[in-house]
Amino acid sequence: MNFLSEVNLNLLKSFWAVYKTGGINKAAKLLDLTPPTLHHNIKQLEIQLGKKLFNTHKQGADPTGEATALFPIVENAFENFMNFGEQLNATNKGVIRLGLTTIHASFFLNKFAREFQENYPDIKLEYHHHPQHDYIQMLEKNEIDVAIHLSLREPTDQMHNFELQKFPMTFYTSKTFAEKHGIVNEITLEQLTNFPLIMFSLMKTRSVLDKIENFYQTKFKVIDTLTTHASYDMVMNGHGIGYFFEEYLDAQSNDQILKLKLSNAPTPPDRFYHCAYYKKSPALVGLFIKELRKHFNLD
Repeated sequence: MNFLSEVNLNLLKSFWAVYKTGGINKAAKLLDLTPPTLHHNIKQLEIQLGKKLFNTHKQGADPTGEATALFPIVENAFENFMNFGEQLNATNKGVIRLGLTTIHASFFLNKFAREFQENYPDIKLEYHHHPQHDYIQMLEKNEIDVAIHLSLREPTDQMHNFELQKFPMTFYTSKTFAEKHGIVNEITLEQLTNFPLIMFSLMKTRSVLDKIENFYQTKFKVIDTLTTHASYDMVMNGHGIGYFFEEYLDAQSNDQILKLKLSNAPTPPDRFYHCAYYKKSPALVGLFIKELRKHFNLD
């Protein structure tokens, strides 16, 4: 039997108050009740549960082992009631601050963002993007509400963090560069390491570069750029070979892009975007996360 469904909520509230304050009189003052009324409530709860909950004395009330076991269950139930109340009182108005670790994050979020704004016109999505920012740290400092990130740093245990979407990666170059160097559509890993590899690699953290060099167990001649757009422009201007998301390249509709296959090595590893936010976030953020998970078929 679920005793919470059988016990009067006022009795549980009286129990919670006595446990938190350590005495009948203090609990009565907290709940704006008389001490006799509160004492009666505790006795009624003990009768219904068939357990003694407190040993009362002049200095206060000491919880029994049964009370100690019961308290976290009751407190969790009250917390759920409060969260539910926040959801009911949410006006669907306000600002949600999104931290995006790359421009590509806003690229694949575009469709979702448009639909979200159509459904919730009074909620403003505010984008924060800088290639060198630590968005988990920004969450900790309350500078953003939600981080869409590439796992540059593991979130704390006070945050939810889930995989949002997987993206295939590819090496690519311009057809002009390929013709100049006798490349058709395949290249060996050895050849690849002889050309400049142009990428937005977050050299401050080396996250992307480290992962790809560890994957292929080799070093690349990297030209690091400040943005993904700068990388793309340099590759298309014939300065080397790029490394980026296939979906982004497909969206450019540029017939001068040549995707490259490695003839003697595996394809580049997929990358995973994650979403992080505090477990105790405002109801507005909870609404955003619910719609985000629904859009990406995560429920």
